[in-house]
Amino acid sequence: MKKFAVILFVCLLAVCAFAGDKSITISSATTMNGHAVAPGDYKVSCDIKGSTADVKLKQGGKTVATATGEVVEVKDVPRYNAVVNQSNAKGGNSVIEIQFANQNKVIRLNNDATAVGK
Repeated sequence: MKKFAVILFVCLLAVCAFAGDKSITISSATTMNGHAVAPGDYKVSCDIKGSTADVKLKQGGKTVATATGEVVEVKDVPRYNAVVNQSNAKGGNSVIEIQFANQNKVIRLNNDATAVGK
């Protein structure tokens, strides 16, 4: 019974780590799930279900882009909230990962063709 309680507690901590909106700054033009995202300050909200995360990127209370990703544990804990971009086939950048400060879990986004809303 104690083992079950410990496992449940750890799972709840993982979900709580992503609870609430997190502030993030995007410094260069990019896309997320095929939607253009201009440089600026945003809020990221995540709905975690197991190892899957539904992500919303919001600015001024309006949802700018949504995507689905996988919650992945990492060894190197990021010091700041950040997005990781990758060059895409169109010559621009696409968000492929969202990192949260002092969390050992990141969200790796699915590619544009399989993300939410496509």
